[in-house]
Amino acid sequence: MDASRDLQKFDFTEEVIQHFRENRIIPVDFYNKHGQILIHKQDMASGDDINRLQKFEKQGIYFLSAEIAKIHPGSGKKNSSLDPSFDKLINPTLTLDMSKGATDILSEIKKFPLNGDHVKEINKSINAVLDDFKSSPNMETGLVNIIEVMKNAGMPVDSEVLTKRTVIAMALKVRAAKVFTKVDMEQKKAEQMNLMMASYLADIGYTQMKIPTHANLKPEELEYIKNHPIISYLMIANLPEIEDPVKSVVLNHHRPHRGEGMNNNYPQTKPLVQKLQSYREKYKDDFRKNLLATDIQKQVKSILTNSISYEDIGILSIAGEFASLTTPQPWREPMEALKAMKLILNNSFFAYNEKTLKDFFDHVGLSLCDNQPFIKVGDYVIVASQDSNRKVFFEICVIKESHKNSIRPMLERIGTVRPKFANNGKIRISGFEMDSLNIDRRRAVFNLERNADPRRIIYLVDEGLDPEFFDSLDRVVRETYPSRTSSDSDSPSKAGVS
Repeated sequence: MDASRDLQKFDFTEEVIQHFRENRIIPVDFYNKHGQILIHKQDMASGDDINRLQKFEKQGIYFLSAEIAKIHPGSGKKNSSLDPSFDKLINPTLTLDMSKGATDILSEIKKFPLNGDHVKEINKSINAVLDDFKSSPNMETGLVNIIEVMKNAGMPVDSEVLTKRTVIAMALKVRAAKVFTKVDMEQKKAEQMNLMMASYLADIGYTQMKIPTHANLKPEELEYIKNHPIISYLMIANLPEIEDPVKSVVLNHHRPHRGEGMNNNYPQTKPLVQKLQSYREKYKDDFRKNLLATDIQKQVKSILTNSISYEDIGILSIAGEFASLTTPQPWREPMEALKAMKLILNNSFFAYNEKTLKDFFDHVGLSLCDNQPFIKVGDYVIVASQDSNRKVFFEICVIKESHKNSIRPMLERIGTVRPKFANNGKIRISGFEMDSLNIDRRRAVFNLERNADPRRIIYLVDEGLDPEFFDSLDRVVRETYPSRTSSDSDSPSKAGVS
């Protein structure tokens, strides 16, 4: 059988794998890219069977496109029926205390090394914020009102970003937890505390650097800034009070893109490993740096075996991006939360995997924006998908149905389009070529929420962010589908196909 002509790459989302485990199934035959069967369908699959399936992720594993409906995580998602609450969850007193403490510590470590007493202070501070957050009856549905709390606090930029990043990472980690039973509560809290500690310490390397405070950085300035993760790591690696997972996430917190092809991870694996090994060689005979040398060896092994915590790295990275965008910087004003959400999505293709994006928008996106959805029915979006030959396709769609802030809504395809790319130190999609638009009059509908469709939304065509492309696209759609109502025609955000 020439199955390769009908194969579709399998997307290893956590929801789908969890569905396989809970139901003890492998619902379809899985193939390699040449159409040879790797794993057969099983109705009573063991945990080992599913683990074996996951081992093929890196090389790529495929299934027959006709069987896509058989691969889905089910509709019964935890708390999917809960309506968002306007209860404000972030305690201003505890949060501002944490931010003031961060200001003091960041000031101290510019002159003196970070020490165990600092770590104890941080632990006490983040523990108070975490316990308070989890004590709220509306913890999963209320507002993560961190922007409001920090807006007029008058904190320095570095401690404001640190505080926002730590609180947002905490909220996402807590809300994304699968269970809240007494049996695993202690373990979950340890994981949450580790992520908060990593979020707090991720950028302390800046205290030892002369960071430019102007826009339009030169390439050499960007390269200089990219040294801060390893500097932050070296500042904590020799401290026994800090857990190993914290050190790993700090070292790798700008390496959130787990996947193939080009990405904006830094440092890249090879130079990072080389630099770490040079530091180990430097300190291996210094008994005062024994813990550092030992930890470097652990980090190198984790990086080379691809066993680092991508989930926590992704959470910290995307929380940090939102925190930075919404904080006033020397070269710009703070962005509104909704605009920050849109920019994060539009710059995500080379930055984050879909799970990181989906968790961020599903679990905290709406509540960071005062329950205002950043994507709505009628909005134009670009989706990307990859075929069995790793060729990427870009399609323009309109949102037909959307649940809250989900980035896996029901879509109707308008056509295909070709992106434009830019690289000013980071690779990004800078827009799309209107002349390349190829209208598809079949008006195919895709419900991304209900199956394992490989498409992922990677760009919101927003009137404010890309007015020229939005106007051109909107005009073409209105001319192609003139049957929409006058009320739709009056509202650019309702330019959907009816």
